[in-house]
Amino acid sequence: MHRVVLAGGPTLVRDAYAHVIAAAPAFTLQAHTATLTQALNGLHPTACDLLLIDAHELARAPLAPVKALSHAALHTRVAVHGAVPSAELPLLAEAGVTGVLGPFLEPHEFLTALDAVCRGAMVISPAPLRAPAGPPAPGVLTSLTQREREVLTLLATQPDNTAIAQALGLSLNTVKTHVNRIMHKLTVANRSQLVALAYETGLVVPGLRAASGAPLE
Repeated sequence: MHRVVLAGGPTLVRDAYAHVIAAAPAFTLQAHTATLTQALNGLHPTACDLLLIDAHELARAPLAPVKALSHAALHTRVAVHGAVPSAELPLLAEAGVTGVLGPFLEPHEFLTALDAVCRGAMVISPAPLRAPAGPPAPGVLTSLTQREREVLTLLATQPDNTAIAQALGLSLNTVKTHVNRIMHKLTVANRSQLVALAYETGLVVPGLRAASGAPLE
């Protein structure tokens, strides 16, 4: 059972999300707080599996919450629900956020997305995302081989290297080698930055995906 702490947002909206989560057999609502600060102050590393934050909390003072999220993400999964511009995805990904859930999801889609995030998947819902402020820099991915592009694509939709290896019919060591080469070629420091880059460059089109990588209908 996944333990969830819900933070921020208008009271009626927060109560609605709390009701949906509490009623789902696979989830336990540990707490819901009026602000992100309250949630972070009361967050115990072993007390929850997912910190779910209303996007309004990030809009108030973007840099401060993101720094706090980086610390929280060391201990629990972190997801954001609400309207999040695609231009902010790299910043959130770098902070350790692995779920961005749009405001127009049906309850079953929302719960499936939460479950996927809790299991380690990167979930991006399409509804709230706007186009980036400008086109990606040309030639960003030209240094990658076709296989490396395939691996980078799956990094954004699969929970781990094992799933990527199974999807491509490769050994786990081969996938690890590809990931390391991609990081070196694109001069990024971690997997979250690779995922953000995959979306920024249009290699992966934002869409709600479960842990298996299959889009929800």
